[in-house]
Amino acid sequence: MTSPVSSRPTLRPVQSSDTRVGSASATRNAAPPEQRPVDVFAPAGVTATSARPADGLKAYDELDAVQQALLGPNGREMYPGLTPKQRGVFLLITQRLEHNGVDLTGLRLKGGAEGIRGTNLRFDLLFEPDPAAMAHFKSSVQDGVRAGKFSEDKPLSLFHQGVSDWGVRENRTQYALQMGFGPEGAFVDMDRYNPRQGGFWNHLKHWGEILTPGNMDPFKVAPDLGEDIFSKLPPATS
Repeated sequence: MTSPVSSRPTLRPVQSSDTRVGSASATRNAAPPEQRPVDVFAPAGVTATSARPADGLKAYDELDAVQQALLGPNGREMYPGLTPKQRGVFLLITQRLEHNGVDLTGLRLKGGAEGIRGTNLRFDLLFEPDPAAMAHFKSSVQDGVRAGKFSEDKPLSLFHQGVSDWGVRENRTQYALQMGFGPEGAFVDMDRYNPRQGGFWNHLKHWGEILTPGNMDPFKVAPDLGEDIFSKLPPATS
């Protein structure tokens, strides 16, 4: 798996990859440093001996400080033991949250690795019910509602027991985040089809994905959303 050239691609007319890369690089280099966009997911503190994980996804040292904190004090040891799909789900969902201005400061995954459910049945993250962290988290989501990024939508308790007192969906017809809050903490998942947008057929397709789970692939979804979840480190040498 090779990583995309830019973690935030913009829409432009179809052209050869060589032309596209050269044009993007020239544009970035022409702008003064203070005017260039800041990549909040740029690798920081990566040691010279670090190597790209076998699945091609970002290594622990390439995570930002908030992502590392979510994994807890044993995150460095836990992260390599996650399945590729778990790592992909973690990277994709946390990056989508941060890009939407959601404050994850102080949050912890519920049960460590068990809070990352990248399986054939689930594609979500679960968070511990820490009162202070939850207050920041929920407040930032409410800010997103006011900004038009999310719409209020109470989750069904049948599927989200204990975290369905209040919730939202991202204002996208496809690959939309869903969040729910309750006494047991919070969850964030992603639906291929948003039942609240896109009309009747999107609603029907959403129920279809509920009845046939497991078809969300973070390796495909991330590039479709323009999210760079892939490592920039050199490959491991034998």
